[in-house]
Amino acid sequence: MRMNNYLSVCMFQLNVQLDCDSKDEYIIETQEVLKQIKVAFQTIEKLQPDIALFPEMTYVQSYEETYKKLSTSKIIVAGSYYKQGINTTVIFSNGEKHEIPKDYASGAEPMARKLTFLQPEEFLETKLKQHEFEIKGKKIYILNCMEYYHAAYYIARNEKLKNNLFGIFAICSNSNTRVFEEETVCIHNHNENIYTFVVNCVSTYKNENYGDGKSYIYGPISGHEKEWLIKEGIESKKNPCHLLSLSSQKAQYIYGKFAFAENLSKFGRSDNYSNNPKDIMVADL
Repeated sequence: MRMNNYLSVCMFQLNVQLDCDSKDEYIIETQEVLKQIKVAFQTIEKLQPDIALFPEMTYVQSYEETYKKLSTSKIIVAGSYYKQGINTTVIFSNGEKHEIPKDYASGAEPMARKLTFLQPEEFLETKLKQHEFEIKGKKIYILNCMEYYHAAYYIARNEKLKNNLFGIFAICSNSNTRVFEEETVCIHNHNENIYTFVVNCVSTYKNENYGDGKSYIYGPISGHEKEWLIKEGIESKKNPCHLLSLSSQKAQYIYGKFAFAENLSKFGRSDNYSNNPKDIMVADL
Protein backbone atom coordinates (compact mmCIF):
# COMPACT_ATOMS: atom_id res chain seq x y z
CA MET A 1 0.00 0.00 0.00
CA ARG A 2 1.38 3.40 -1.02
CA MET A 3 1.55 5.35 2.22
CA ASN A 4 2.65 8.44 0.31
CA ASN A 5 -1.04 8.67 -0.66
CA TYR A 6 -1.92 9.42 2.97
CA LEU A 7 -1.27 12.30 5.33
CA SER A 8 -0.89 11.40 9.00
CA VAL A 9 -2.39 13.88 11.45
CA CYS A 10 -2.26 14.17 15.24
CA MET A 11 -4.53 16.63 17.10
CA PHE A 12 -4.07 17.42 20.79
CA GLN A 13 -7.16 18.55 22.72
CA LEU A 14 -5.56 20.10 25.80
CA ASN A 15 -7.26 20.92 29.11
CA VAL A 16 -6.14 24.43 30.04
CA GLN A 17 -6.86 27.52 32.12
CA LEU A 18 -7.24 30.81 30.25
CA ASP A 19 -7.53 34.35 31.55
CA CYS A 20 -7.52 37.88 30.16
CA ASP A 21 -7.03 41.53 30.94
CA SER A 22 -8.24 44.56 29.00
CA LYS A 23 -5.71 43.90 26.21
CA ASP A 24 -4.72 40.24 26.04
CA GLU A 25 -5.88 36.71 26.62
CA TYR A 26 -3.31 34.28 27.96
CA ILE A 27 -2.82 30.71 29.07
CA ILE A 28 -1.93 30.03 32.69
CA GLU A 29 1.10 27.76 32.48
CA THR A 30 0.17 25.28 35.18
CA GLN A 31 2.20 22.14 35.79
CA GLU A 32 -0.73 20.12 34.47
CA VAL A 33 -0.87 21.83 31.09
CA LEU A 34 2.92 21.73 30.72
CA LYS A 35 2.75 18.01 31.46
CA GLN A 36 0.11 17.55 28.74
CA ILE A 37 2.26 19.42 26.22
CA LYS A 38 5.32 17.33 27.08
CA VAL A 39 3.28 14.14 26.60
CA ALA A 40 2.16 15.56 23.26
CA PHE A 41 5.80 16.14 22.28
CA GLN A 42 6.60 12.53 23.17
CA THR A 43 3.63 11.36 21.11
CA ILE A 44 4.82 13.37 18.09
CA GLU A 45 8.32 11.87 18.43
CA LYS A 46 6.84 8.37 18.59
CA LEU A 47 4.18 8.59 15.87
CA GLN A 48 5.92 11.07 13.53
CA PRO A 49 2.73 12.60 12.06
CA ASP A 50 3.00 14.76 8.96
CA ILE A 51 0.90 17.42 10.71
CA ALA A 52 0.34 18.03 14.45
CA LEU A 53 -2.10 20.56 15.88
CA PHE A 54 -2.46 22.23 19.26
CA PRO A 55 -5.49 24.42 20.15
CA GLU A 56 -5.72 28.18 19.96
CA MET A 57 -4.14 30.03 22.92
CA THR A 58 -1.91 27.09 23.93
CA TYR A 59 1.42 28.16 22.42
CA VAL A 60 4.16 28.20 25.07
CA GLN A 61 7.07 30.40 23.97
CA SER A 62 9.62 28.70 26.21
CA TYR A 63 9.23 25.52 24.11
CA GLU A 64 10.08 27.24 20.83
CA GLU A 65 13.21 25.20 20.16
CA THR A 66 11.29 21.98 20.80
CA TYR A 67 8.58 22.96 18.31
CA LYS A 68 11.28 23.78 15.76
CA LYS A 69 13.05 20.48 16.25
CA LEU A 70 9.84 18.46 16.03
CA SER A 71 8.83 20.19 12.78
CA THR A 72 11.62 18.60 10.73
CA SER A 73 9.87 17.22 7.61
CA LYS A 74 6.49 18.04 9.12
CA ILE A 75 4.18 20.87 10.15
CA ILE A 76 3.54 21.70 13.80
CA VAL A 77 0.64 24.08 14.41
CA ALA A 78 1.71 25.13 17.89
CA GLY A 79 -1.44 27.06 18.77
CA SER A 80 -1.56 30.81 19.23
CA TYR A 81 -0.74 33.57 21.70
CA TYR A 82 -1.36 37.28 22.04
CA LYS A 83 1.39 39.38 20.46
CA GLN A 84 1.08 43.16 20.83
CA GLY A 85 -2.61 42.74 21.58
CA ILE A 86 -3.38 40.50 18.57
CA ASN A 87 -4.09 36.77 18.67
CA THR A 88 -1.31 35.28 16.56
CA THR A 89 -1.15 31.75 15.13
CA VAL A 90 2.25 30.06 15.42
CA ILE A 91 3.24 27.41 12.87
CA PHE A 92 6.54 25.58 12.50
CA SER A 93 7.39 23.97 9.17
CA ASN A 94 10.77 22.31 8.61
CA GLY A 95 12.25 24.25 11.51
CA GLU A 96 10.97 27.61 10.25
CA LYS A 97 8.63 29.66 12.43
CA HIS A 98 5.59 31.42 10.93
CA GLU A 99 3.46 33.90 12.87
CA ILE A 100 0.10 34.86 11.39
CA PRO A 101 -2.11 37.57 12.97
CA LYS A 102 -5.72 36.45 13.35
CA ASP A 103 -8.09 38.45 11.14
CA TYR A 104 -11.46 37.61 12.71
CA ALA A 105 -12.38 37.72 16.40
CA SER A 106 -15.28 36.72 18.57
CA GLY A 107 -16.81 39.29 20.89
CA ALA A 108 -15.20 37.53 23.85
CA GLU A 109 -11.67 38.39 22.69
CA PRO A 110 -10.04 41.63 23.90
CA MET A 111 -8.65 42.18 20.38
CA ALA A 112 -12.20 42.34 18.93
CA ARG A 113 -12.29 46.10 19.58
CA LYS A 114 -9.26 46.56 17.31
CA LEU A 115 -10.68 44.85 14.23
CA THR A 116 -13.19 45.87 11.61
CA PHE A 117 -15.03 43.09 9.80
CA LEU A 118 -13.20 41.83 6.75
CA GLN A 119 -15.36 40.57 3.91
CA PRO A 120 -14.52 36.92 3.11
CA GLU A 121 -13.68 37.82 -0.49
CA GLU A 122 -11.10 40.34 0.71
CA PHE A 123 -9.67 37.80 3.18
CA LEU A 124 -9.22 35.27 0.38
CA GLU A 125 -7.58 37.83 -1.87
CA THR A 126 -5.27 39.59 0.58
CA LYS A 127 -4.73 37.29 3.57
CA LEU A 128 -5.19 33.64 2.63
CA LYS A 129 -1.81 33.04 1.00
CA GLN A 130 0.02 33.25 4.34
CA HIS A 131 -2.25 30.47 5.66
CA GLU A 132 -1.30 28.13 2.80
CA PHE A 133 1.24 25.33 3.29
CA GLU A 134 2.28 22.32 1.24
CA ILE A 135 3.15 18.81 2.41
CA LYS A 136 3.58 15.62 0.38
CA GLY A 137 2.62 17.62 -2.70
CA LYS A 138 -0.75 18.57 -1.21
CA LYS A 139 -2.01 22.03 -0.30
CA ILE A 140 -3.51 22.74 3.11
CA TYR A 141 -4.91 25.87 4.77
CA ILE A 142 -4.39 26.57 8.48
CA LEU A 143 -6.93 28.90 10.10
CA ASN A 144 -7.51 30.24 13.60
CA CYS A 145 -11.04 29.66 14.93
CA MET A 146 -13.24 32.51 13.61
CA GLU A 147 -11.16 32.59 10.43
CA TYR A 148 -12.47 29.09 9.74
CA TYR A 149 -16.03 30.09 10.60
CA HIS A 150 -16.03 33.06 8.20
CA ALA A 151 -13.79 31.88 5.34
CA ALA A 152 -13.67 28.07 5.06
CA TYR A 153 -16.96 27.80 3.16
CA TYR A 154 -15.64 30.15 0.47
CA ILE A 155 -12.35 28.28 0.21
CA ALA A 156 -14.05 24.91 -0.19
CA ARG A 157 -16.27 26.12 -3.06
CA ASN A 158 -13.69 28.21 -4.94
CA GLU A 159 -12.61 26.37 -8.10
CA LYS A 160 -9.05 27.69 -7.96
CA LEU A 161 -8.51 27.40 -4.20
CA LYS A 162 -9.87 23.86 -3.87
CA ASN A 163 -7.56 22.57 -6.61
CA ASN A 164 -5.11 20.06 -5.05
CA LEU A 165 -6.50 20.94 -1.60
CA PHE A 166 -6.16 18.17 0.97
CA GLY A 167 -7.97 19.98 3.75
CA ILE A 168 -8.53 22.88 6.11
CA PHE A 169 -7.07 22.81 9.61
CA ALA A 170 -8.55 24.99 12.36
CA ILE A 171 -7.32 25.65 15.89
CA CYS A 172 -9.94 26.82 18.40
CA SER A 173 -10.64 27.84 21.97
CA ASN A 174 -14.36 27.59 21.60
CA SER A 175 -17.37 27.42 23.91
CA ASN A 176 -19.84 26.68 21.12
CA THR A 177 -18.45 23.93 18.92
CA ARG A 178 -21.97 23.06 17.73
CA VAL A 179 -22.20 26.27 15.69
CA PHE A 180 -18.83 25.59 14.07
CA GLU A 181 -19.83 22.02 13.29
CA GLU A 182 -23.02 23.21 11.61
CA GLU A 183 -20.82 25.36 9.36
CA THR A 184 -18.60 22.34 8.70
CA VAL A 185 -21.57 20.20 7.68
CA CYS A 186 -22.59 22.89 5.20
CA ILE A 187 -19.05 22.98 3.77
CA HIS A 188 -18.94 19.21 3.30
CA ASN A 189 -22.40 19.12 1.77
CA HIS A 190 -20.82 21.04 -1.12
CA ASN A 191 -17.33 19.55 -1.19
CA GLU A 192 -17.03 15.86 -0.32
CA ASN A 193 -13.37 15.55 -1.28
CA ILE A 194 -11.58 17.65 1.31
CA TYR A 195 -10.99 17.23 5.04
CA THR A 196 -11.75 19.51 7.96
CA PHE A 197 -9.67 19.09 11.13
CA VAL A 198 -10.87 21.22 14.06
CA VAL A 199 -8.96 20.99 17.34
CA ASN A 200 -10.51 22.68 20.37
CA CYS A 201 -9.49 22.83 24.01
CA VAL A 202 -11.30 21.94 27.20
CA SER A 203 -10.83 25.03 29.31
CA THR A 204 -11.82 27.39 32.04
CA TYR A 205 -11.85 31.09 31.18
CA LYS A 206 -11.59 33.54 34.07
CA ASN A 207 -12.25 30.55 36.37
CA GLU A 208 -15.49 29.54 34.63
CA ASN A 209 -16.04 26.59 32.31
CA TYR A 210 -15.51 27.69 28.73
CA GLY A 211 -13.88 25.57 26.00
CA ASP A 212 -16.09 22.54 25.39
CA GLY A 213 -13.66 20.18 23.67
CA LYS A 214 -15.46 18.08 21.05
CA SER A 215 -12.64 18.39 18.52
CA TYR A 216 -13.70 16.75 15.27
CA ILE A 217 -12.75 15.59 11.78
CA TYR A 218 -14.89 15.58 8.64
CA GLY A 219 -13.97 14.28 5.21
CA PRO A 220 -14.24 11.36 2.78
CA ILE A 221 -14.46 8.03 4.60
CA SER A 222 -14.81 4.41 3.50
CA GLY A 223 -18.22 3.05 4.40
CA HIS A 224 -16.85 -0.07 6.09
CA GLU A 225 -14.28 1.93 8.03
CA LYS A 226 -17.02 4.12 9.47
CA GLU A 227 -18.77 0.97 10.68
CA TRP A 228 -15.57 -0.27 12.32
CA LEU A 229 -14.97 3.05 14.10
CA ILE A 230 -18.45 2.87 15.61
CA LYS A 231 -17.87 -0.73 16.73
CA GLU A 232 -14.60 0.33 18.35
CA GLY A 233 -16.42 2.95 20.42
CA ILE A 234 -15.12 6.00 18.57
CA GLU A 235 -17.82 8.63 18.19
CA SER A 236 -18.98 8.74 14.57
CA LYS A 237 -22.14 10.65 13.69
CA LYS A 238 -24.65 9.78 10.96
CA ASN A 239 -23.40 12.50 8.63
CA PRO A 240 -21.59 10.63 5.81
CA CYS A 241 -18.58 12.97 6.03
CA HIS A 242 -18.16 12.83 9.82
CA LEU A 243 -15.13 10.73 10.77
CA LEU A 244 -14.93 11.20 14.52
CA SER A 245 -15.19 13.53 17.51
CA LEU A 246 -13.33 13.72 20.80
CA SER A 247 -14.74 14.06 24.32
CA SER A 248 -16.37 17.18 25.70
CA GLN A 249 -14.51 16.85 29.01
CA LYS A 250 -11.10 15.23 28.60
CA ALA A 251 -7.61 16.11 27.47
CA GLN A 252 -7.24 13.71 24.55
CA TYR A 253 -5.44 13.22 21.27
CA ILE A 254 -6.36 11.62 18.00
CA TYR A 255 -3.93 10.20 15.45
CA GLY A 256 -4.71 8.75 12.05
CA LYS A 257 -3.66 8.41 8.42
CA PHE A 258 -5.99 10.03 5.91
CA ALA A 259 -6.05 9.11 2.22
CA PHE A 260 -5.86 11.59 -0.60
CA ALA A 261 -9.46 11.79 -1.79
CA GLU A 262 -8.68 10.86 -5.38
CA ASN A 263 -7.36 7.48 -4.18
CA LEU A 264 -10.37 6.61 -2.05
CA SER A 265 -12.84 3.81 -2.66
CA LYS A 266 -15.82 4.39 -0.39
CA PHE A 267 -17.21 0.89 -0.84
CA GLY A 268 -14.08 -1.25 -0.72
CA ARG A 269 -14.48 -3.09 -4.01
CA SER A 270 -12.47 -1.21 -6.63
CA ASP A 271 -9.18 -2.49 -8.06
CA ASN A 272 -7.29 0.23 -6.16
CA TYR A 273 -9.11 -0.07 -2.83
CA SER A 274 -7.47 1.65 0.13
CA ASN A 275 -9.38 1.94 3.38
CA ASN A 276 -9.75 5.37 4.90
CA PRO A 277 -8.88 6.48 7.49
CA LYS A 278 -6.15 4.11 8.68
CA ASP A 279 -4.62 3.40 12.08
CA ILE A 280 -7.02 5.61 14.04
CA MET A 281 -5.98 6.07 17.66
CA VAL A 282 -7.85 8.04 20.32
CA ALA A 283 -6.31 8.25 23.79
CA ASP A 284 -6.27 10.43 26.89
CA LEU A 285 -3.36 12.79 27.44
